[in-house]
Amino acid sequence: MADLMRPAPAPVGVGPGPDQQLRRDAGPQTDRGHARKAELLDAARRVFERQGFLDARVADIAEEAGVSQGTFYTYFDSKEAIFRAVATELRDRMIEALKPHGPRPATVHEQVDQAMRRFVAAYRAEARLIVVVAQLGQSTPEIAELRLAVREAFVARTARGIRVQQAQGLVDPGLDPWLASEVLGSMVDATCWVWLNLGKDFDEEALLSTLTQVWTRALHLQEPR
Repeated sequence: MADLMRPAPAPVGVGPGPDQQLRRDAGPQTDRGHARKAELLDAARRVFERQGFLDARVADIAEEAGVSQGTFYTYFDSKEAIFRAVATELRDRMIEALKPHGPRPATVHEQVDQAMRRFVAAYRAEARLIVVVAQLGQSTPEIAELRLAVREAFVARTARGIRVQQAQGLVDPGLDPWLASEVLGSMVDATCWVWLNLGKDFDEEALLSTLTQVWTRALHLQEPR
């Protein structure tokens, strides 16, 4: 398992040549090059979601993108390299999706409810890829760190919110904001895993309502007077 992310040798006559290595190191230089790299990343994501990491091949990704394997090696030197890029994009998308947008809700209960909905929506959109990243992260620290970065962003934002609420007298001042955020974040993350990855059947609105209630009650969160 420790060698899962070690690049496999490319088929003879297919791997990157010296010119491709130079172009890849320099990165895309044209709009067309950037577009082609993005197409490869999109194709790789679909292949990894459908086949997992172990069963996916460079040939599958190239075919999905409608390009030759030689073109693939112009942009990435291995399946492992493109998976790291796909996982990095996953991290960035989820961190962005978890940020609050629009007007601030009028009540703290509504704020928590919206946070739960953002998390569930972000997780659902990436659920199949999250499985692959989680599996590979067990043996590959670099991938585990990318997955953990999403969680850390959620925990950090939650901890900041708890500190503000403590200063406003809405949450017990003796509660450790960081530890509380870790525990509550684990609750939401594990619930989404059981629901959206393992297939446990829940009524969505009832589940969101329950997550919100458990969150607010765990913090003894009060509305401002």
